[in-house]
Parts: sequence; structure tokens; C-alpha cells
Amino acid sequence: MPNRVIRVYPASGANTMLPLTPFNGYNPTLLFCGGQVMSDDAWGDYGYPHIDTWTVEASTDCHRMTPEPTDGSAPAYVQDDNLPVGRTMGQFIALPDGTMLLINGAQYGTAGYAYQTSTTPQGQMPYGLSLARGPVLQPVIYNPNAPAGSRWSSTGLSSSSIPRLYHSTAILLPDGSVMIAGSNPNPDVNQTVVYPTTYTAEYFYPPYFSASVRPVPQNVPKTLSYGGNPFDITIPPSSYQGNPNDAAGNTTVWLMRQGFTTHAMNLGQRAMQLNSTYSVQNDGTITIHTAQLPPSPNLFTPGPAFLFVTIAGIPSNGTYVIVGSGQLGPQPMSAASVLPASARNEQASNSGSGNGGSSSPKKNGAARVWARCDGLVSLVVALALTLALS
Repeated sequence: MPNRVIRVYPASGANTMLPLTPFNGYNPTLLFCGGQVMSDDAWGDYGYPHIDTWTVEASTDCHRMTPEPTDGSAPAYVQDDNLPVGRTMGQFIALPDGTMLLINGAQYGTAGYAYQTSTTPQGQMPYGLSLARGPVLQPVIYNPNAPAGSRWSSTGLSSSSIPRLYHSTAILLPDGSVMIAGSNPNPDVNQTVVYPTTYTAEYFYPPYFSASVRPVPQNVPKTLSYGGNPFDITIPPSSYQGNPNDAAGNTTVWLMRQGFTTHAMNLGQRAMQLNSTYSVQNDGTITIHTAQLPPSPNLFTPGPAFLFVTIAGIPSNGTYVIVGSGQLGPQPMSAASVLPASARNEQASNSGSGNGGSSSPKKNGAARVWARCDGLVSLVVALALTLALS
């Protein structure tokens, strides 16, 4: 093998599409965070970088951009809250409570690996062939609806102990947890360097896993359409705690597609909140009147997805659904769903019983927030189980 750079990815910032919701008119907005700011010459050529990239601190900068503003104005980058710590190769994962998890990456350098740079000869690379150092082990959560200046939080989130640099990956699972795997800033398997080839997978449990009761929705359809007649989801009193009218008013329906994950990106990842209203029955049962997707396949392309019902920030397990015909090509479309008005019921039971859909809570910040799955075989088994759940 020639002694040359195998891969160098300029910038290496994290980017994602923010959740599509009725409140933003399902108009896409993109978020860009972190990455590197270096001169064109510093990136080098197909041989190697012209600087020691691992000495350059990653940016904390974040910007939003709405490519097609509804007011007809020109698209523009808008400054957003800075990252708590600069991060390169970070990865966004959309969560079924409307927030975004940012994990993995490093505080210095860039994606890729090289045998040398213009200033460091072969055999003297300090981190093996890695062009990055300083793993960022602390996950953070971004809330797009929080006031400016308070959108990032790591409160109560425990850190991982495993560096996740180049070739790391993550994906949302049907139970709302996140599986994280990979990291190999080497041209082949190498477990004798500072940042070795990593076969250990982890499961990260977001803060909503501290809940003792999770929703168990009933009557979720198997297929969804672009526009058309709405459908009703039933929430039994055992699926929530507290006043049924409050629970109903704090219920959202999320359609999630995890995307195809590689190189710290989830291509095709989507989070869409379906429009909904509610009715509350005397016994505390809640009926969620739910709209079909907006009549535009461009927003959420046809195919598989998971539907989550979230009450006061606590999501159910995802139900596997097919969006549209499930086939490539033109999709059947109908007019946007028309929903009845929400209906409170002051005669309803004072509180949900909260005795169904419960499990031993995984307290955020406790040892169970991160669960490890060691070895390549275990990783394959975990992936197979994920597919089986779908």
C-alpha cells in the first residue's frame, strides 16, 4: 500500500435537518455545528495535509439555514447557540421527543488518517495515523424550541469512556435508545495505537428513560399516506400519570426515520411531528386524532419508519409503519387531513393509573445510561435484533 492519505474530509462538522412540525409549516431548516476552519492550503492534497491537523481546535460555531424561506426572502445563515465544546466528526441523532442528540467526535483535528503531514514525517505521527485527537466523550442535547442561549444541555448526561473518532456511527433504536459503534482512524485493523480499531458497541439512554411509565399506544395503523383521512390512536389510562386533560394536551405523534448511518452522518434521517388533536373519555382514555403526512413525498420519502407517541416528553416504543406505497415512483396523494377540535373532559378521572407500559427506569446519569456490548459478534447480534424488532 502506498504511503499516502487514504481519506481526509474537510470541515468534518455535524449537520442535520431540524424536526418538521406543524408549527414550522413543515418547512425544512438545517443546522450546522462544529467542524474545522483551516486555509485551503492547510488541507493539503491527495498525499497528506500540509499542517498537523490534530493541533487545530474544532469550532464551536453553529448556524441555522432555511433553504426556502416562506416569506420570500433570500436564504441566509443565522447564528445559533455555540457548542459547549468544539467538536469535529460529531453526529446528530433525532430523538422522538423533538430534540437532537449530539455524540461522538473529537475536540481537535479532522476526519481521516495519514502516514505523515508536511511537518511530521512517517513514523513520527503521534496518534497512530489519526488526524484527530481529544475525543469528546460528553453527549449533549439540542432543543430547537428552547430560547436562544439555552438550547444546549448536558445536565445529568453521563459520559462514555470509549473514543469515537473516524468511522464511528450511531442510530436511533425502536425503544428510543441510541446504539453507538465503530471508530477506526486507521487504514486497517490496528489495536496497538492510541486510538485503536473499536469493536465495542454502546447503548445510550436519553433522559426520558428515567420515566417509570411509558405510553403504550393502541390502534396505530400499519401504513400512512400523503394526505387523506386522519386516524385515531388510543392511549389507555395506564399509559400516563396525572391529569388526563393535561396528558392529552402534552401528547405529540412523531414519525421517525433513522437514516442510513456512516461516517458520522445519518443520510435521510427525518423527524416529523404529525398534526393531532385529542378527545378525553370519562375513564381517562385519550383518543389522539392524528393527521396523515402532509401531501408532499419530498418532505418524508416513501418507505419504512417508526411512529412514536410522546406524552410530556416521554415516548412510547416505536411502531413500525410504511409511509406511502412503500415503492419508488410517484405516490398517491390526497388533500391534507382535517382534524376535529380538541375536546377536554372535566368529568374524566382525576389521574391516569400509570400501571401499564412501565419498567425499571434507567436513571439518567447512573451506570445504566451507557450499556456496553463487547465484540464484533455481539455487535452483529445487536444489529440483527434491531432488524427483528422492525
